[in-house]
Amino acid sequence: MLVRQIGDDQLLPGYGVRYQQIYPHGGEDLADWGVGRAVLDRGDATDEHAHPEHEIFLILSGRGDMTVGTEQQPVVAGQAVVIPADTPHRLVNTGADPLVLLSVYWPPAYGRFDL
Repeated sequence: MLVRQIGDDQLLPGYGVRYQQIYPHGGEDLADWGVGRAVLDRGDATDEHAHPEHEIFLILSGRGDMTVGTEQQPVVAGQAVVIPADTPHRLVNTGADPLVLLSVYWPPAYGRFDL
């Protein structure tokens, strides 16, 4: 069993916001899938970026504007955003409170993103 402490004291700068790599612990290059936690304070935004893995953002609290490719849409707590591999994406916190999310990513070989 692996148990990871999750908390604001575990957050480090990453992707333009505060980020915690939950699994794999010790760096994203240790496994080809993973889970992270991000906190975007009021007005913060992730760096626009793309990567070869599919990704899903599980919005736990807050609200923001999500851009995936050329699509932009508001998102709120209780929603999930699926991001295809190699697609530029960016999230902006548009609310007064922190936006907190879990990021789960996996290589395309593990399965389609649009099931």
